[in-house]
Amino acid sequence: MNKFVIITDATCDLPQSIVDQYHLDYFPMEVNFGEEVLKQFLDERGFKLQDFYARLDNKEVAKTSLIPMQAFIDKFTPYLEKGIDVFYLGLSSGLSATWAQANLAREELLAHFKNRKIVLVDSLSASLAEGVLVIEALKMQKEGATIEEVATHIEKLRHQVVAFLAPQDLKTLERGGRVSAAKAFFGNLMGVVPIITIDDEGKLVPVSKARGFKKVAMEMIELSKDLVKKPYKGSIHIVHSNALESAQLLGKMFTEAFGGGEVIISNLGPVISAHTGTGSVCIIFTGEHRLKIK
Repeated sequence: MNKFVIITDATCDLPQSIVDQYHLDYFPMEVNFGEEVLKQFLDERGFKLQDFYARLDNKEVAKTSLIPMQAFIDKFTPYLEKGIDVFYLGLSSGLSATWAQANLAREELLAHFKNRKIVLVDSLSASLAEGVLVIEALKMQKEGATIEEVATHIEKLRHQVVAFLAPQDLKTLERGGRVSAAKAFFGNLMGVVPIITIDDEGKLVPVSKARGFKKVAMEMIELSKDLVKKPYKGSIHIVHSNALESAQLLGKMFTEAFGGGEVIISNLGPVISAHTGTGSVCIIFTGEHRLKIK
C-alpha cells in the first residue's frame, strides 16, 4: 500500500494536541495589520491569540492572505520525492482563493511526478468545521484506509458538518465581504445578532437573526431540529472569540435540547476572527445534512 500524508491549513483551528498525536503537517496562515504580517501556528508561537483579540477590540483592522501556489509546491515536493502521496484537505473554496492555488500547484507537480497521487479535498468549511473533517481523515488513515477511501468518505461527510455562527461585530463582517447582501439582510437594527451558516457550496449565508444571545441560541437550536437525531451522541464543538459565557450557555442549551453530546469549547482562530470580530460564537456538529437554504 502506498504511503500518503495528510496536510491541512491552520484555519482548521485544531489544538496542538491533535498535531502532536497524529504528526499533522499544515500550512500556517497569514494575517496582517497594515504592513505587519503575522503567521498563525496552532501552538501560537507566531503570536498569542488573546493579543490578536485585543488588537481587534482596539479597532485595528486585520486582513488575511491566501496560500500561494508556490507554498503548495514547496510543501508537497519533499513528500513526493520520497514516494509519499499527498492528501490535502483545506479551507473552503467558497471563502478563499487558496483552493484555486492548490489546484494550480497540483497540475504543475503531477507533470513532474507522474507516478504519484495528489488528492485535494475542499472541506467546504472553516475553523473546527474543517478541523473535524481533518480528524476523521487522520483516524481513517491510522486504521489503514487508502487515500481514495479517505477522499470518498470526507467528500460525503463534509455535507453533514453543520456550523452556525453568531458574530457580534457587523461592521467587521461587512468589511470582510464574506456574506453577500449582509447590509440588506441585517438592516441597521441596534442589538440584532445575525445567525450565519455554511451552505453546501462552502459559502457563508445569513439565515436568521435575534436580539440578545439567549434568543440567538434558541434560534440556533430551532434551526438544528431537522438536522439532528435525538439523542445526539456526537461531539459539539463551540468556538468563540472572547465570548466564553455565551459559548457555555449555547453548549448547555444544545445538550438539553437534543439529549446529550460532548461539548468541547475552544477559541475561534485569527483568520475567521479577522472577518467576524471578537464576541463571536460558532457551534459545530455533525447532522444528517446541512441546512437547506431556500
